[in-house]
Amino acid sequence: MKDKHTSKMTVFQITLFALLTTLASCGGSGGGGATPPPPPSSAALPITAANAQDITVSVLEAVTSPVELINIVDVLGVPVTGSANPGVSKPAFMAITTQVIACDTGEITTIWDDADNDLQLSTGDTFDTNFDMCFFPDLGVTIDGDSTLDNLLVTGDAANQLAPWSLAATYGFIDLTATDAIDTVTINGDLDVDMGSNDNVVVDASIASALLTVDVNGVRESLSDYLLTLVTNQNVLTQVLGVSGTYTSDILQGSVTIATLEDFVIMGDDNPSSGRLLISASSSSVLFIVLDNLNVQLDIDLDLDGTIDETIMLTWIELDIG
Repeated sequence: MKDKHTSKMTVFQITLFALLTTLASCGGSGGGGATPPPPPSSAALPITAANAQDITVSVLEAVTSPVELINIVDVLGVPVTGSANPGVSKPAFMAITTQVIACDTGEITTIWDDADNDLQLSTGDTFDTNFDMCFFPDLGVTIDGDSTLDNLLVTGDAANQLAPWSLAATYGFIDLTATDAIDTVTINGDLDVDMGSNDNVVVDASIASALLTVDVNGVRESLSDYLLTLVTNQNVLTQVLGVSGTYTSDILQGSVTIATLEDFVIMGDDNPSSGRLLISASSSSVLFIVLDNLNVQLDIDLDLDGTIDETIMLTWIELDIG
């Protein structure tokens, strides 16, 4: 039984760490140290030809970072791994299981409330995890703070992907902090994850949040009224992605609203080959247009009169998304 619990907890912890490290790149370099640069004058709102590329990159990095949750846990996750051994009954005293896992230094305490006492992840189960200065030597990162997994709803056999199946859950973050030799990243808020498939060919997934904040060395970014949808076709290896919400950033010195006008289509591991995203400030906007998997276009409306005042043509490489 211990090995089964450890397997489930490990997937959960890896997912949380992935969120910390990927969300830390929202307005920064997108890898390694997550320190964002001081807000340059060219990045401050309103949107102009001088700052449109910086703003577009910051927004794209921010709104797509939570999709890493889906990529890491795959359609099995959140954190489904395997199923209970048939014929094994769980003693009543294990209905609420507390597990303390030693880290290189520090520790992790996880409480799994197995609501139906079935030894596997199922509707109504909850997880509460406390990271107590847990050091991951391979990554050089110390994690501290609290996380939760609740509002769990499972239909069918999501663990083994026996179609049809679905799984939904809410990840909560309470001053969950990752610190390395350079940076400190703190996450607060919730992510609602919903995924499922009727045929194991097309997998529908979404990530939503009323408010998720990320502080990197005291510089704050947030996503609010956020919704990202992702449809994956396993046969043709395509993903169709849409996103909406509000992005607020100290780097941009304000907020922008985000709306997908045409979903992004991604083939395999390539750049998106099509899609349009409108990024709007209070008095200006930039329309991000994917021309193909090599080139993009930024159409800037300086006064929201519906007329494009400036157009910038870039390659994906020149766009320089972290």
